[in-house]
Amino acid sequence: MKKNIKLFISLFVFTILISCGGSDDMTEPMNEDPKDETPAPDPDPDPDPDPEPDSENFADLEVPADAGTGMIWQLQADASDDFNYSFEEADSKTNFGENKWYNFYHNDWDGPGTTYWKYNHVSVDGSDLILRASRWSRTNEDQPITGAPNKMGRPEDGISSACITSNTRVKFPVFVEAKVSVANIVLASDVWLLSQDDTQEIDIIECYGGKEQGNGFFSKFIHLSHHSFIRQPFTDYQPRDLGSWYEESGVANWGDFHWNNGERKYTRIAVNWISPFHFEYYIDGEVVRVLYDKAAATKNGSTWTYAYPTMTGGQLDFVNGYQQLTTHSTNSNYSLDSLKAASEASSVSIIDPFDYQNGNGMDKEMDIIINVESQNWHVDANRTPTDSELSDPAKNIMKVDWIRTYKPVAQ
Repeated sequence: MKKNIKLFISLFVFTILISCGGSDDMTEPMNEDPKDETPAPDPDPDPDPDPEPDSENFADLEVPADAGTGMIWQLQADASDDFNYSFEEADSKTNFGENKWYNFYHNDWDGPGTTYWKYNHVSVDGSDLILRASRWSRTNEDQPITGAPNKMGRPEDGISSACITSNTRVKFPVFVEAKVSVANIVLASDVWLLSQDDTQEIDIIECYGGKEQGNGFFSKFIHLSHHSFIRQPFTDYQPRDLGSWYEESGVANWGDFHWNNGERKYTRIAVNWISPFHFEYYIDGEVVRVLYDKAAATKNGSTWTYAYPTMTGGQLDFVNGYQQLTTHSTNSNYSLDSLKAASEASSVSIIDPFDYQNGNGMDKEMDIIINVESQNWHVDANRTPTDSELSDPAKNIMKVDWIRTYKPVAQ
């Protein structure tokens, strides 16, 4: 990418970062989008893997993460699902999948930006969880009826969409992996973990799939991140460095790649939440990013970079709109020892630098949430789906083949 284009994007991103967190919606602490996204970088791509066939049983796949010395992985059946059954769209809040899930968010909030989560946008078709989106209608509104019918002052841009929440919470140490095919539309396809009080969040995948409406740049990336919140007054920290955005060789945009001319492809995405200050992100069984205490390890092509954040005057340092990380070392294979050395050289937490969690890190039980949503920052930039895209099942559906959860236990 030419330098002047990257500079323009970075300046544009910096404007977004400054504006995020200033909306009137943030006066409602439990009704605020826990995600506050930053735009994507343009890193060197990883080698192009062969597409994974959509046929395996997740129990037959080895867990790619290390369970620890003397430990093995044990499946947590209550928080795992192969979606090999049928569940019809329902007009009321309903449990499904042997009561593993319900078809809404984990409290009464009905979505960020111009999102209106609706019960009847969730189904299971015998092999996949189906999360669809459509144009929101105030005059003929699906349940639940919203208490905020004019989100962002743009009712014409309202999006009815799907959200599910687990009835079982998870807590470290835990490995959570899903096999996902994102919606081919300018909406976020998400799998994430969120504490009951909305103060701690781990994003396993956040992907803006469709390339239309000026979203070609952002649709190239999968976002791997987490958030530490204060609910009132609403305050949000997440790592905003370039390494939190994953790009894969051969994927011009994830929406078209996963749609695959109607023969859907899937990507395995996972987090290994090892401790309150240590978690690993996996793509298709390969670790690509690790956060540990005061440093991050990020895979970029064939190189692992170990780096740490810095602060000036009590504020995180940024360069060209992105959080600055100081490189400590590089090598060709992931090394926890190298990451620990970078952390020891650092004085600033990568997990919770402003200590919103009172020194506890990401330590709370979390719900598993899977959803499609229309986020504020995209709508502000007019990156929002058209009526025709919202009515097109080739574009408006996120699919999940399976999700599996494991905990380490003694052999």
